[in-house]
Amino acid sequence: MKYTVCSLLTLAFFTTTALAQSRTDKAMDAVLSQAEGRPLAALAAVRLQNGKPVYQYYGGFARRDGTQIVPVEKETLFRIASISKVVTTIGLMELVEQGKINLDHDVSDYLGFVLRNPDFPTTPITVRMLLNHTSTIRDADVYVLPPDKPVSDFFDKSHKPGSQDYHFSSHDGHAPGTYFTYCNLCYGLVGTIIERVSGERFDQYQKHHVLAPLKIDGGYNVADLEHPERLATLYQNLSTGYEATVDSQPLKGWNKDALSAYKTGSNGTVFSPQGGLRISLQGLTHLAQFMIQRGMFDGVRLLKPQSVEAMETPTWTFNGKNGVCPYPLSAYGLSLFVLSGAKDTNGKPDSPYIGYKGGLRGHLGDAYGLHSGFWYNPQNGEAYLFAADGFPEYEQENPGQYSSFSRVEEKIFTALVQKKQ
Repeated sequence: MKYTVCSLLTLAFFTTTALAQSRTDKAMDAVLSQAEGRPLAALAAVRLQNGKPVYQYYGGFARRDGTQIVPVEKETLFRIASISKVVTTIGLMELVEQGKINLDHDVSDYLGFVLRNPDFPTTPITVRMLLNHTSTIRDADVYVLPPDKPVSDFFDKSHKPGSQDYHFSSHDGHAPGTYFTYCNLCYGLVGTIIERVSGERFDQYQKHHVLAPLKIDGGYNVADLEHPERLATLYQNLSTGYEATVDSQPLKGWNKDALSAYKTGSNGTVFSPQGGLRISLQGLTHLAQFMIQRGMFDGVRLLKPQSVEAMETPTWTFNGKNGVCPYPLSAYGLSLFVLSGAKDTNGKPDSPYIGYKGGLRGHLGDAYGLHSGFWYNPQNGEAYLFAADGFPEYEQENPGQYSSFSRVEEKIFTALVQKKQ
C-alpha cells in the first residue's frame, strides 16, 4: 500500500491524538477510582481549545438507588456550588447595561432598607463590594432564609456583635471596600437586588434572561427544572459508604404554596444565587464559550465586551495583608478569580498545575461533597471545566501539593492539561 506524505502526516496526527486521549482517560480513571483513597461517585470534565471542546470525560454515577445506577452524561445536572455566582453576576450586569443598576451606588437604595456596618455608619456598601467580597458582610451562622422571611432580618438589632448570628465584621478596623473576606450572603443580596430592580423572581429572571439565551438546561429552583430526571444526587463518601447530601430523589425544594406567598424582592437568598444553580458540563461549555466570545453565544449577544472585561478585571489584589481566603486566590474581579500564579492569602501560588503561566479566569465550587471548576482563558480560548462528586468529609480531603486547590483538583487539571502537550 502506498502512502503520500500528506496521508502519513494525517495518520500520525490522529495516532498522536488518540494516544494523548487514551493517556488522559487513564489519568481521569485514576482520579475517579482512587483520588481520595476511596473512589469518587462521579467525575465529569471538558477541555476547550480555541473555544471548542477537544476532550470530554464522563465517569461514575449520577444517582445510585440499590442496584439501579444512573450513569453520568454530558446532560447530567450538578448543583454546581459557587460557580453559580458567575451566572448570577451575568444577570446583574444585564441590568447594569440597561442603566438600572450602578455598581458603585449604595445598595440600601436597591434593597429598600439601610444597610451599614455599625462600625462604619457613614460608609456606603456598594454593589461592587457585594460582588468582590469586600463589603464587611459575613456569612455568620446561616446565609439563607425561608420564603416568609425578609432578607433584612439578617441585619436587625437582635443580632449583636460577637454573636454567631452577627453578619458584619466587628471592630477589626477594615472599612467597606478595603478587605477581602469570602461571603455567600452577599450574593443573596445581589439576588434580592435583581428581583427588586427587574420585578421578576430571581429564578425566573435568570431562566429567561441568562440560561435560556445561552441554551443552558437547569436553573436555581430545583422544583422547577424542565428535566429533573437529569439531576445528580450529591454524595459524600464516608467510612460507611456513599451518603446523599442534596438533590436526592424525590426532590426537595420550596413547594408551590410557599413560593406563591413569596413577595418578589423580599429575599433572594431563597434561590441560593451564591451556589444553587443546577447545570451540566454541556451548560458549563456554553458558559465558557460565552465568556470567551466576550458576551456572545450562538450569534446572540447578552453582554457588551466591556461588561465581560469588567467582570474579569481585578477589583481586589492581595498585598499580603488585605484579605483572607481558604481558596487559591490572589486577585478577584466581579465574581471571577484571576489566576496569575502569584502567592495567595495562604502563601501558595494560585497555580492549578505545574508550569502554569497565567491567563485563567473563573471560579471554583465546593459544597455537599462536590468540587467543581469553571476556568477559561479569554486570550487563547482554552477552558477547563469539571464536576467531581463523592468526596469524604472536609477534614479527610487531601490538600494540594503545590497550591490551595485540593489534591484531586490538581490531578484533574494535570490530566486535562496533558491533553494539549
